[in-house]
Amino acid sequence: MAIKTEKKYDALVVDADMDSRIRLKQAMSSVYNFGKITQVVDPQEAIFKLKSGDAFDVIFISYRIDKAHVTQFIKEAKETKPGQDAAYVLVLQGKDQDASTVAQNVMIGADGFLFEPYSVDLLVEMTRISARVKAERSVAREKTALAMMVHEVVGQIDQLSYIKSCKMEVGMAMKKFRDTCAMFKDLDPEKMATYLEIAMRTFEEAPVPKQIFQTKKYAGVSNRIRQKMEQKILAEIEKKEAEQKKSE
Repeated sequence: MAIKTEKKYDALVVDADMDSRIRLKQAMSSVYNFGKITQVVDPQEAIFKLKSGDAFDVIFISYRIDKAHVTQFIKEAKETKPGQDAAYVLVLQGKDQDASTVAQNVMIGADGFLFEPYSVDLLVEMTRISARVKAERSVAREKTALAMMVHEVVGQIDQLSYIKSCKMEVGMAMKKFRDTCAMFKDLDPEKMATYLEIAMRTFEEAPVPKQIFQTKKYAGVSNRIRQKMEQKILAEIEKKEAEQKKSE
């Protein structure tokens, strides 16, 4: 039977002061929950590491770094793939525990705070914050992805309806629709519940389909011509959608 090992949290420390970096690293080294600890002197070096693919569970940012630079760093870091799930913790002086300072730092994107001097309990709490942030952001991304998929399905239903109204073949559009819907069948129960909630809301709020362009209805019996006209209609729809996205 395999022994389940407790997750360790890799950390990045961003601080221009060498003594401060060393103190924080030593404090974290005494806490079992922390794994690899990386140190950099400024936000630029931290961004370079993130863009290079280095991933961290928690990123500590010193109060010694200018607030404007911290704000820009957190924004830019969250736009990188490794940085999107990290918890951003501001390391502040003990005297800065007033509500006003904390509130200001929350506004710039901080997920937590570590006040000097560091205690084991506070450092352990940082790993708990990291776990919570990772879970919440993962759920948020899943909801966004599901919403995009549902909107795609709504658009495809509009396309199918329009092509059918033109008495054309719907083979290509139907295959695309079935392929998109097939993605939903592998959702676990929790994600399926989220999907159903999003789908119900999206379909309720969906506007009446707009006729994208006028086309002559084909009254003949040739399947080949109907298929070609379907291809033409789909190509024109995709072109219109691309133009709309560019103008947004």
